[in-house]
Amino acid sequence: MKKVILHDIQYSVGGPKTVLNGIVNSPLKDEFEFVRLKQVEGCGFNLFKAIKFVNHYRKQINKENADTIYICGLQYTGFLMTVAARLSNVKNVVVSIHGSDWDNPDKSLRKWILMHVIEPFTIKMCHSFFTVCEAAQRTIGALNVSPSRNAGVVYNTFPNLDIDTIPKGLFKKEQRISEDSIIVAVVGRVVMAKGHQYIIEAIKRIEDPNYIFVIVGDGPYLGVYEQQCDKEILEGRVRLLGVRNDVYNILRDSDIFLFATLNENHSLALLEAVNMECAVLSTNVGGNPEIIEDGKSGILIDCKDSDAIVKGLLRLKDTSLRKRYTVAALLSAREKFSVANTYGKLSRILKGKL
Repeated sequence: MKKVILHDIQYSVGGPKTVLNGIVNSPLKDEFEFVRLKQVEGCGFNLFKAIKFVNHYRKQINKENADTIYICGLQYTGFLMTVAARLSNVKNVVVSIHGSDWDNPDKSLRKWILMHVIEPFTIKMCHSFFTVCEAAQRTIGALNVSPSRNAGVVYNTFPNLDIDTIPKGLFKKEQRISEDSIIVAVVGRVVMAKGHQYIIEAIKRIEDPNYIFVIVGDGPYLGVYEQQCDKEILEGRVRLLGVRNDVYNILRDSDIFLFATLNENHSLALLEAVNMECAVLSTNVGGNPEIIEDGKSGILIDCKDSDAIVKGLLRLKDTSLRKRYTVAALLSAREKFSVANTYGKLSRILKGKL
């Protein structure tokens, strides 16, 4: 049985962490011996600390005598871990791309170096790499430096948690939300890149008191909500919930999943919302349209457009429309992002067979 090291960024939350948990509990556990390489620190852009970081993890990788290492890259940490892997005794270095500095470019010299030097060098060093959506294949310029190493797309797996195992009504009871309310769930990091400024603008313009907005997650934009939505918070139309460990319970009672992100790869939060049969209103960016088909399984809108958010939310007041979208989204996602499709391809990559 081949041994595979999984690069586990301990201080990270969200997509990559969930993906690793899925891998170790998947049918792949019968083909590979998985061990986690827990990264508990960063090193910034200090050269001395970067060398120390690489040497430390090179030694950790060597101790495992593994066949393959699965690195969560690109970006700076992925680059350093790939350097450590190539200096180690591991035979096959695989880079999974859940995000890139190409996702949100700016005009700074630091960003230019990351995009045009660091990330291409990571691609050159690894034995193979893959993205988690088709959009990333088109937009991340660093991938073009070594097309022969490109293993294509390995989608994140659909959660496929049986909705009937999640009790209905717990969240509404906790929050004292009436049955005729329309709960709009926003789940994820509460930061500008997730489009929260446009969500706030939309909230301010929706006068219907039946719309209840629940913001799940942590981040600096919570303070903006507190300042700009103080009236709506007082009225109970906006609920700032912070980090929760019962997101499925919240989604189970939610009617609409609002995803206003400005850039995205293949969102696990969006897949979870589809699984919990929430009608989706999402921006048409990154891998989102690979999950939701506009007008068939949800509504896709331009990013940075609060008008479109308002119009979409008002359209989704129609319960029959919401039901039609949720059924279509669920059927599509179950097939497209199945365990067989995802882990079958990943198995070949981990064995060094592109």
